[in-house]
Amino acid sequence: MTTSKRRTFKLFTTLLRLLRMRSNDIILEYYDVSDFDNLRDDQWFNDNNLTFWYEYLERSEVYTSMEHPEDIILLRPSMVFLLAQSPNPLDLKGVLPLLNSTRFIFLPINNNANVDLAEGGSHWSLLVVDTKKKTGYYYDTLEDINIQEAEIVAKKLTKLLECSKLTLYSMPTPQQANGSDCGVMVCMLTSHVLQKIVDSESSGDLDMHIAENAISPSRGRQLMSYTILELISKYGRKVGENKDIEISPTRKKGDQSISSGESSETTETTETTELDESSGDSAVQIPVKIRTTHR
Repeated sequence: MTTSKRRTFKLFTTLLRLLRMRSNDIILEYYDVSDFDNLRDDQWFNDNNLTFWYEYLERSEVYTSMEHPEDIILLRPSMVFLLAQSPNPLDLKGVLPLLNSTRFIFLPINNNANVDLAEGGSHWSLLVVDTKKKTGYYYDTLEDINIQEAEIVAKKLTKLLECSKLTLYSMPTPQQANGSDCGVMVCMLTSHVLQKIVDSESSGDLDMHIAENAISPSRGRQLMSYTILELISKYGRKVGENKDIEISPTRKKGDQSISSGESSETTETTETTELDESSGDSAVQIPVKIRTTHR
């Protein structure tokens, strides 16, 4: 077992110990998300894992680090699935955020085509849309296996954005080495691209390319496990109330705060484990391809 995998296992072992302490098998309730029992290496991420990470990034990064948080929408997997399956995207205006009033939209793409199985599919990828430039940046850690699904979502999105087309760029993306790391890599790709956008507010420069070794699945699992432990240590096992779940896309920097729910339980122990900075996960690049999606 590599050093990186040992650290991931150690972090997850701590989570399992917390799980055994709790009778209802819930490690952490983070607003409306509460299932984290698949963070070990080689386990496949479901909608809930991505939803948690998007919720966390939105509250800890977008609404605390950005001068214009309204410029970012992290669309949850369930909403992307709804958009992909909807015959008429305009019918979703009442349930989706105001997509045509933001700058960047992050959309996790899944290849599930079964409307009766909301958590189906076998692969995650990421589409980031720049509404100002009418451009989509597509990141796929398994070559372009989900490109058709991304094109379907982009086509539906043009109607909500009231534009005639979106130009899609298939971006060079670090590639996964197994069949289970796509979800955690989409979470880390989201973090990476989001940080680029945050940094560009001050620098004015925005490069949407991802470096070959920028994303490590093992380190991503470590980071997510550590984040959960840190949240438990700071706020207890319940973070946020039901009334806090919705975040307005028009809020400004500093408007969002994290509150812990009423809970008498506290963490028995929290192990602090440093993230592995030298994970040797291999990554290869794929060529940039350009497609145009018309309405």
